[in-house]
Amino acid sequence: MAGLLSAHVPISSRIANGVVLLESAETATFTEWCEAFKGFLADPDYRPSMGVIHDWRRLLTAPPSTEIMARAEYVTEIPAMKGTRWALIVAGTAAYGMGRMAEILMETSSVELRVFRDMAEAEAWVRGG
Repeated sequence: MAGLLSAHVPISSRIANGVVLLESAETATFTEWCEAFKGFLADPDYRPSMGVIHDWRRLLTAPPSTEIMARAEYVTEIPAMKGTRWALIVAGTAAYGMGRMAEILMETSSVELRVFRDMAEAEAWVRGG
């Protein structure tokens, strides 16, 4: 996933090997995050319930709690997300905490979200392993 972003794009998306890959280089606004989300939903290679990996390891600061709440609500309202496994890859403690908050917010939804520190583990999990 290295090299997906330019210096002016806080978040990017692409589909590779049957998994949606999102990468953030800086904390994106809700609008920027939604645009990346809509981008992969519109991709002709996207299939409903396809696993999603969002790489936050390059973030210097974690998104604020209001952002996490808004994103969790948005994801759970999209019919194409039903049955999706969504992995967050984090490096720092604050990002891990925000990821755990998202896990808790989404516990009762049809979208499973988990926080990981290892890309291989996250990829295995979103593929159903």
